[in-house]
Parts: sequence; structure tokens; C-alpha cells
Amino acid sequence: MYLYDYHIHSINSNDGKSTISELCVNAIEAKLKEISITDHFEPVSDNENGSDYDFRSYYYEMMKVKSIFSEKLKINFAVELGQPHMFPKISQKLIESHPYDYVLASVHRLYDGTDLGRVTYNTGNLYLYCDKYLDELKSLAKWNQFDCVGHLDLVKRYAANFNLRVNLMDYRERLEEILKIIIDNGKGIEVNTSGLRQAAGETLPGPEIIKLYRQLGGEIITVGSDAHIARDVGNGIREGLELIEHAGFNYVTVYSKRKPTMIKISKHYPDNSKSKKTA
Repeated sequence: MYLYDYHIHSINSNDGKSTISELCVNAIEAKLKEISITDHFEPVSDNENGSDYDFRSYYYEMMKVKSIFSEKLKINFAVELGQPHMFPKISQKLIESHPYDYVLASVHRLYDGTDLGRVTYNTGNLYLYCDKYLDELKSLAKWNQFDCVGHLDLVKRYAANFNLRVNLMDYRERLEEILKIIIDNGKGIEVNTSGLRQAAGETLPGPEIIKLYRQLGGEIITVGSDAHIARDVGNGIREGLELIEHAGFNYVTVYSKRKPTMIKISKHYPDNSKSKKTA
């Protein structure tokens, strides 16, 4: 099985707790073949330029670890864009100005600035937040300057902390519309394994949505731990790959210079990889 982790944060993210070097050491110990360091770029209304994102420090440390670990681990330049459709010019400028291998895009906040991780969820407001979240996901999908959408049902992570269950399959028509936009644009989704070690108890998105994405014709799919500390690097990756395979995928996707390549998930398939043209 090709083990890799495409969603990892270092101290270059404001919520990261480990250096890139520490992350690499744990990745090698976890027997990963490849990682992407996806530190946050997330403009907000009072900082529309995202000035707390320090690419220079990130780049310096990345070049250092590449020189040290390159024989044992493929290390990709990457970024996680927070709701870039709300700040399209600065987000586009960022990805055009830096040598990213992989661009992950996520919705963490709503249009009014509400941080989904800071909401007090209850049975009275859960539908409202799911509804607003789906609106933002659709806008993000239409923006279309990313490679994959991160943790597609993120509300599930936070609602679970209040003993509430979220399943976006309950909004199937709207979910299908979003997934079809992603597929038609030649983009993909991420299977985020953080939920396996959190209250949600399953990946983001879960098995039903992964299967639906495949049934609708989705092909591009990655897997990431969303680690913010070295010990979580690679956590749940094997389980995530097994879910992806069970959903009907023979391949997962890796990137180099924003170009996707399809890698066989399991050794019992004859081919190792194939290239895929971007849309």
C-alpha cells in the first residue's frame, strides 16, 4: 500500500506545534513515502492580505529538509487555502507566485466571518450552519483554482463535540451539485483522517460521501491526517486508504508542480502509477 500524507501543518501555521524537520522524522518513522506540508494561508476581514503567512520561513525550512531527507521521503511544497473564494485576488496571487506542488482549499469560516470551530452547536442551529456551510462549499467549488477540497464535511468535526451527528448525505441534492462541479472541473477531494482520532469517529468526509463521489464519476482523491503535531503525521492514513479502496477507487492521487499522477493503492494491482492530464 502506498502510504502518504497530504495534509500536514508545521509551526509556520499559527496552530502548528512542530517544525517541518520534526514532521519529516515522524513521517519516516511511520513508513510514509511522501508528504505535503500544507500550512495555512487564510485571509480574514481585518487582514485581507493574510500577512501572518510567512512563505520565506516556510521555504527556507523546506529546502533544508529536502536536502536532509530526500533519499527517504518525498516532501512537497503545498498550502491549505482557507475560503479563498472570499479573497480571490490575493489567493490567486499567492499560488501563482510560489512553487507549490499541491494546493488544498477548505472552508473554515462562513461569509459573515463565523469560525465554524467556535460555534456552540445545538439541535436548533445545526441545520442553519450546515446550510450555510454548503453555500460556501459551492462557492469554493466554483472558484476552481485549487487541486482538492479539504475535509468536505467539516461541520461534522465540530458538531460532534456537542454530541451532535452531521451527515451531509441528508442534503444529498445540494451535495451532489457540489461534487459534480468539482468533478466537471477536473478537481478532487481529500479524505481527511483527523476525525478518526476526534469525537466524530470517522473520516471527513465519511464512507457514504466517498462512495457517492466515486459513483458520480470522481477520480481525483487524496488522503491526509491534518496533523498539527509530529506524532499525528500518518495517523489513520492506512484506514483512509482502505476506505477509498472500498469505495471503488483503485488509484489515489499525488501531485508534483500541480500536476496529478494516479498511484495504485494496493500492491495486488499490476501497475504502479499512471499520469493524468489536468482539466
